[in-house]
Amino acid sequence: MSMPSRVLVCGASPDNQNRNVVLRSYVAEGFWQLRGIESVVNVPLEHAATKAWSARPELVVCFGSCMPDDADYSGIKRYCAQTGATLVFWLHDDPYEFDFSYKIKDVADFVFSNDKWCAEHYDHPRAFHLPLAASERAHWRPISATKDVNIFFCGVAFGNRIKLLRDLATPLQEHAAVVLGDGWPESELPFCRNQRLPNNELSDRYARAWITLNMGRDYHYANDRFKLDPSTPGPRTFEAAMAGTTQLFFVESLEIVDYYAPGTEVLLYNSVREFRECIEAMVGDRTRCLAIAAAAQQRTLREHTYLHRAQTMLQHVQEWQAGR
Repeated sequence: MSMPSRVLVCGASPDNQNRNVVLRSYVAEGFWQLRGIESVVNVPLEHAATKAWSARPELVVCFGSCMPDDADYSGIKRYCAQTGATLVFWLHDDPYEFDFSYKIKDVADFVFSNDKWCAEHYDHPRAFHLPLAASERAHWRPISATKDVNIFFCGVAFGNRIKLLRDLATPLQEHAAVVLGDGWPESELPFCRNQRLPNNELSDRYARAWITLNMGRDYHYANDRFKLDPSTPGPRTFEAAMAGTTQLFFVESLEIVDYYAPGTEVLLYNSVREFRECIEAMVGDRTRCLAIAAAAQQRTLREHTYLHRAQTMLQHVQEWQAGR
């Protein structure tokens, strides 16, 4: 298969149940940046089949979550079967929804999982790992020494995160941390505020922070079959790096070192003592803190944009086509 000239990117679930529609626009952006692409269409799943017949894509990428009951792939599968187009699913909520993967087993030509450990458990002949990424257009910010927030985090207060911040409460209070999101026990953790941030404001907040906390989640919707632990960092890891902040990563999986170099592009800790040491080192050496942020941003530009993910996806597809 030569490079497809026409690509259709659609949701893996209807948009009225999709909390991450904006991520799909970054996927489409990545394909637009590829040389030789004539058109990229980004549509909701519910309009994908109709649009496919008019746009005639050679590659269809269903991106998102296949968990909702009303995710219907019959129309887009029929288009691909009748035209020879390749149908790819790129799932972004593994392993938390892995038990629903049976829905695409006989539909997808390829399955790409955002989680490396989860990808190894797919009962599909062409299942691969493909982490999420960052968009230079949406997430890049200039790095400046005028940052005005010492420590920042934004996210939902999952149980593991609350427990971790309870353990780290003393140094977080000492350094005026700012934690935003939903469900935080504000009375217990006074540096937390139940305040949502629009997606387009989050990178600005990252850019203002000397240090951004990176904590995974432990809330599983449908992960009973194998009870898989997540291994791959989520998309905000790459988005925060693109925005030019130094990330302090709580080590639950060492896969982070596949993406960023410890000590020079990201800081790692797994105890209160290590956390405090990292914070004090960055407070005492702002030049080094900025250097880590800059190195992570450059690494992201070189390796972790949606253009890079589109290139990887197409490489797998082309190798398969060549061997058929």
